[in-house]
Amino acid sequence: MPLTKQEIAVQNVSPESTKQFTRRDVLSFAASMAAGGAIASTLASRATAQVVSAPLLRTIPRTNESMPVIGLGSWITFNVGNDSRARDQCTEVVRTFFDAGGRMIDSSPMYGSSQPVIGHALKKLQFPKSLFSSAVDDPTLLSAPQARSKCA
Repeated sequence: MPLTKQEIAVQNVSPESTKQFTRRDVLSFAASMAAGGAIASTLASRATAQVVSAPLLRTIPRTNESMPVIGLGSWITFNVGNDSRARDQCTEVVRTFFDAGGRMIDSSPMYGSSQPVIGHALKKLQFPKSLFSSAVDDPTLLSAPQARSKCA
């Protein structure tokens, strides 16, 4: 007759594996885990900083302009309506994006309030010169001054 899970568990328990942990054991373990987490966090932030400082670029054939291969999506994150606090938080996201070398923000009229929120952010950031914008319904590539006039 096969053993039940409970019988198997009982057979696999040895006196050495049933040690009672002291408060010191638990605190020592917690401290080592915290230190490990701090080290991992530091390493991860350094790795991220290295990746962000040198974005991967591709050349646009028609204009020979180099662009980062990753842009900023706006579908859900920027659909915050007229909530001024949320709009200011989105502005900080856009600021960080441009500070990291970003240039292209993806948006669509189908993304709810995303486009007006992006316009709000760009206006507050005084329309970064590195902004690259295009419209799906208009194949003309827009320069920063043209984008300013569309967002204003």
